[in-house]
Amino acid sequence: MEFLKKLSVRNKDAWNTRPLLIAVLGDSVSHGCFDVFYNEQGRIDTLYDPESGYAAQLQRRLRRLYPAAAVTVMNAGVSGNQACHGLARLERDVLSRDPDLVIVAFGLNDCMEGLEALARYESSLRGIFAGVQAHGAECMLLTEQRMCSYVSCHLTDPRLREGAAKCAQKQNDGTLDRYMDAARSVAAEMRVPVADAYAVWNRLEAHGVDTTAMLSNYTSHPTPEASEIFVDVILETLMR
Repeated sequence: MEFLKKLSVRNKDAWNTRPLLIAVLGDSVSHGCFDVFYNEQGRIDTLYDPESGYAAQLQRRLRRLYPAAAVTVMNAGVSGNQACHGLARLERDVLSRDPDLVIVAFGLNDCMEGLEALARYESSLRGIFAGVQAHGAECMLLTEQRMCSYVSCHLTDPRLREGAAKCAQKQNDGTLDRYMDAARSVAAEMRVPVADAYAVWNRLEAHGVDTTAMLSNYTSHPTPEASEIFVDVILETLMR
């Protein structure tokens, strides 16, 4: 991708090149959410640790590889967002910052709406990709990780167990698969490179890895260590 060429040039000659910016547009996984709980008011709340999320990890990795480039990764993830929300805030949160590369990651919240919302998901991704391309930035699709495939014994709150059961259903009945396939198809249609983390998670599951245990809340958010998979596939895609 052209972004890596720019990064290499800046690393060799920061004096004559401008700083580079990556924007990550996504949901709670991008935002840096690692757990959910019910607060004293009985409402679901979120625990954030953005420095352990993949966006911050990506910045640290790139800065180690290209130290003089001092690249910045801006986190524009919002917990609970679907692709349509990302499209709605694309200009305000991303394009207004004039990024060089936009990494787009949606699908977990979308798939919870069922297959009835699949067309809206596809349309929203097309709108995001088109908006980024029209702005002159490069774009990359980052597929999500697997959700839980069973309700873990570590979840003791009945409300969290109910939520995990719903996620497991969408994982096991192929709904999330359909969404990730749709995302890949839209990306191919619009010539957007794909960093396919979902494929990596599926291969791990197929080879006997308990991927549910790789989720920090045993439901839908990867641990900081598992988040490194996102960084690996992003870098692999950049270097193609």
